[in-house]
Amino acid sequence: MDLMATQITPEMTVASVVDRWPDTARLFARYGLSCASCAIGKTETIGQAAAGHGAGRVKLDELISDLNRFAESGKLPEGLPPANAAPSLGAKGVPRGMAEQKGIKHVIAVMSGKGGVGKSLVAGLLAVGLKRRGFRVGVLDGDITGPSIPRMFGVKEKPMSPDQKNLLPPKSRGGIPIMSMNLILPSEEEAVIWRGPMVSGAIRQFFTDVLWGELDYLIVDLPPGTSDAPLTVMQALPVDGVVLVTTPQALATMVVTKAVKLVKQLGGDIIGVVENMAYVRTPDGKELEVFGPSQGLKLVIAANAPLMAKIPIDPEIAHDADNGDIESYTSSEFDDLVDNFLKRAPMKEPPKQN
Repeated sequence: MDLMATQITPEMTVASVVDRWPDTARLFARYGLSCASCAIGKTETIGQAAAGHGAGRVKLDELISDLNRFAESGKLPEGLPPANAAPSLGAKGVPRGMAEQKGIKHVIAVMSGKGGVGKSLVAGLLAVGLKRRGFRVGVLDGDITGPSIPRMFGVKEKPMSPDQKNLLPPKSRGGIPIMSMNLILPSEEEAVIWRGPMVSGAIRQFFTDVLWGELDYLIVDLPPGTSDAPLTVMQALPVDGVVLVTTPQALATMVVTKAVKLVKQLGGDIIGVVENMAYVRTPDGKELEVFGPSQGLKLVIAANAPLMAKIPIDPEIAHDADNGDIESYTSSEFDDLVDNFLKRAPMKEPPKQN
């Protein structure tokens, strides 16, 4: 058989290879890539899959060599998973990659698809609220190029490395461990100019190479979009549920709907929707919808999940976030967010302390 006629390259999509040579799904599984079995494989190249989900552990040259060897000979190496092997699934049916953390019970992703809607704020408030209810909580700032979680929590300390391999995350004043790219940079104003695979690798390392300890919930704050970072979290981390954040504008609703479809395509569970900047409360008690009437119901229908909270434009929120004091914020809307989250969350009560 002519090898050049069947040459497999990193630029080919995983799906196209598996469609032509179905048994290559077993080869992909051997390298820890579940992409051959998930919907994203329709558009993801072999190179992207290896870089995004392998976190540097997949040797692309060896994978391509094995694939081409099979394409030429039709013979698979010994010891491969069975042909009907499916990727391992998390509690909600989300594919688990190689990333594991035994001490973390549940991973919750906060995402939107739209920028500027307040994902970091919702992630921070959710973590603070769960901590107040007695849960052990950590926050992973997955916005590698635009991190804001450390400033919000007033965390400036650098992560320590007790074993020269893993990192010990600094904690907020309230005892919440925080991991963010801003804590590694020489200064918080430094720009991170990275391509997608490097961003994906960093998110995975923040999960696997950080000594989080025993956590009931790890809240992952995601950047905008439906590309590398959200895909890495949804495919490679054991995500138990997603909280979607939007604002009242119809434009925001349209973009966030894309995130809804991403989560559903990957088999994830949407816990609820949060509408941020829903209104501003005037001194006389009126609620002024400065960004127009709520569009939350449209997302509730699309996501088949409840509207957990409508968070107002509150100068106190901006003050506390800018001054690293988000853990002191209180409001009835904040309480609604936490209460409604716990109604659908994997853990509804914190474990009893001995």
